[in-house]
Amino acid sequence: MIKSGKTAAGSQRWKCTSCRASSTAPRSDQSALTIFTTFLSYLAGKLFQAEISGNTGRGLRRRWAWCWTVPTPAIEITGEIYDQLFIDGIYLPYNWCLLVAHNGAHVVARQWCRRENSAAYTALLSQIPPPDLVTTDGHGGAAKALKQLWPQVPVQRCLVHVHRNNLRDLTSRPNTPAGKALLELSRRLLKVTTKEEAATWVKLLIEFNTEYGSYLKERTYAHDVPPSQRRSNQKWWYTHERDRRVYRRLASLHGKGHLFAFLEFDTPRHKTTNPVESFNNCLRSVLLYHRGLSQAHMITAIDWYCYTHCEFPRSSREILTQWEKAGRPARRLIPKKKQQPAPSSDEPQRYGTALSAEEGLWTRKGWAGCSK
Repeated sequence: MIKSGKTAAGSQRWKCTSCRASSTAPRSDQSALTIFTTFLSYLAGKLFQAEISGNTGRGLRRRWAWCWTVPTPAIEITGEIYDQLFIDGIYLPYNWCLLVAHNGAHVVARQWCRRENSAAYTALLSQIPPPDLVTTDGHGGAAKALKQLWPQVPVQRCLVHVHRNNLRDLTSRPNTPAGKALLELSRRLLKVTTKEEAATWVKLLIEFNTEYGSYLKERTYAHDVPPSQRRSNQKWWYTHERDRRVYRRLASLHGKGHLFAFLEFDTPRHKTTNPVESFNNCLRSVLLYHRGLSQAHMITAIDWYCYTHCEFPRSSREILTQWEKAGRPARRLIPKKKQQPAPSSDEPQRYGTALSAEEGLWTRKGWAGCSK
């Protein structure tokens, strides 16, 4: 047998040197591997199906239809104690939320949920060992889960998120002197890189409290304002609530040690959640390039993208080999609802809502009891 060109489908053609008969030697395993590799490249890339296939893309969708059913392997937990972990959630179409744990270079763990809460973050953090430092955006569910699971791990609040929260209360152009001073403190917080600068910042915060402490405690009573400005069910409220909220936010975070935890290590650590936010932006790009995916296909695409960006992903050949050995199990995307067991006929009859003949409450037919 010698090579004799290729067929119209691109397969290698072989020809017998004695009888001149030609044939092909198809390899289904190699074909499946090529299709699966193309499928993963499509999910991670930005090309349309028509650009990959060179035509309408219908044949390509038909060839890799089985790839959507391949289960995504679990991310391997190595047991490594990471220097720093970043945890965050991203809301996706079809009312889904994905929680991601990132070490700055790779995805460490992921967890699907409906919304960010302590139960979802507990499920995420239970998959991995506690790191030296964890950085969050300040979500209450993450804080509660960290307090329960990793009480000894220092927490670093993302300083960019802290500044954004301050801007929401102060605006970019505050009118009061206290608001202007707080805005300057918030801006200087982003520039802190050493312990000396952190000590200077804390000193400025204390000086602010000394100067404006009584100002932040001023109250407004309901009987002193017009009825249109009164608040329901409140006899009094703080006059400068926004300024007070910003100061108490900064003072509370400093008291908990969440502002400058990144400075307590010899090697430099991140003070923001930028690494995981960058990865979340990549997830949004996947859905942008492949917009129009169904719910099941969206979950599949995001799962594969997260898995291919973990530290030790398996090769396409190994994934398909394990899938074949397991008997080609179907992908379980969404847990099925548990059906209530049907009542047994041996149980006594209970009150129902159907009509009964004994009560005479049913649709009457015929001329019984009626004159024609």
